[in-house]
Amino acid sequence: MSRLPSFFVDLVLALAPTRLLGLINHPALHDALGRERLNAAGGWINNVFMLPWRQRRARLAPRDEETRAYLREHFCARPFHTVETTHTGLAFVCCPVWLPKPIGALALEPEALWNSATAREIRESIVDGSFRHCDHHTCPLIASRALLSRASAQARELIAQHRSGAPAPLPKHVILSHDKSCNLACPSCRSGLYVANKTQQAKLDDLLESSILPLLRNAEEVVITGSGDAFGSNHFRNVIKRITTGEFPGLKIHLHTNGQLFDERAWRELSLEGHVGGVQISIDAARADTYANVRRPGNFDRLLKNLAFVETLRARGAISHLHFSMVVQTANFREMPEFVILARDHAADLVSFNMIRQRDVFSREEFVQAFIGAPEHPEHREFLAVLEAPELKSRIVGWGNMDAFAPSGTFARETEHADRLPA
Repeated sequence: MSRLPSFFVDLVLALAPTRLLGLINHPALHDALGRERLNAAGGWINNVFMLPWRQRRARLAPRDEETRAYLREHFCARPFHTVETTHTGLAFVCCPVWLPKPIGALALEPEALWNSATAREIRESIVDGSFRHCDHHTCPLIASRALLSRASAQARELIAQHRSGAPAPLPKHVILSHDKSCNLACPSCRSGLYVANKTQQAKLDDLLESSILPLLRNAEEVVITGSGDAFGSNHFRNVIKRITTGEFPGLKIHLHTNGQLFDERAWRELSLEGHVGGVQISIDAARADTYANVRRPGNFDRLLKNLAFVETLRARGAISHLHFSMVVQTANFREMPEFVILARDHAADLVSFNMIRQRDVFSREEFVQAFIGAPEHPEHREFLAVLEAPELKSRIVGWGNMDAFAPSGTFARETEHADRLPA
């Protein structure tokens, strides 16, 4: 990755706001000027300018003494067992938003990538209790106080392994986020529909053979996907087919999907029976009109039909854990209680809420309008009133990065569920 002086990065960021990335990633511009060139430009801007900016934002954010004291007594296992791929060609040991420091290029040999100097530095920051590379405000595991105790057997074992100086074993948990293809264009995520073309598909398939499959050899669980949709990406459908043909015995797939294409036909065609562990379905609404707004161009009736099918999978144990998630924003906060009911009605084990966050596709005005968590938002008081609904005190509710808003009497989520909280 190219290195530029920090003062130059600061200057460019001051002159070229993050909206530039949203413009570069807009499908209309891709069609007009060429997707390959714009993808390369967007990746370069992200890696050279945005990543250093996010790292400094995480490092310089105010850190209160209560949080620092909590972190000294707790531990995060993710940098010791998790790797996440990204469409910019870099790999991370956690969500790139929560911990925006890459451990190296995805094209590296798995052992070299996983045991890079940066990977060890990040693990050391967990071992010494500083969590200095993490964004303490956006990470839901820190915000909701869902980390492991440092005194736990798992933490003690990982600390001892790290301090021994021996190479870390290859990751057991792999999150695949290197293809942005999706059948929806949700405004909280992107500015338009994006599906990899034939040229990009060929590159993704080459990456599958050279980098992705080697990373999966020792893995126990693979998440598909943190970047688009598991069924809306031809590349990820190919990955699933490789896994379910017997090449990776014991590897469980954790599906992350919007649910629009998750039907009985897809289950059968991808030979998913016996290969799926958990399923997370991001929905963001409990009513058809709201769904049409926040999940464009999704069909709510199709979603409900597919949720009924997924419910049968959960009922017979074909999937071990069912998770519904909502990105809370001005457009949908009134439906939070109904969303819990929707989840209960479809046998969900967990329903999680995460406050909408600033993304590169938003202008400042758009984010201010959508960010219902701001005290100065004209509907904030109504938002606080909704949070007192009895449905939101259910034991299946997880608060993600919204712990500060959790109503009194809310069930405190146990740490064994921490890895189920979404990005």
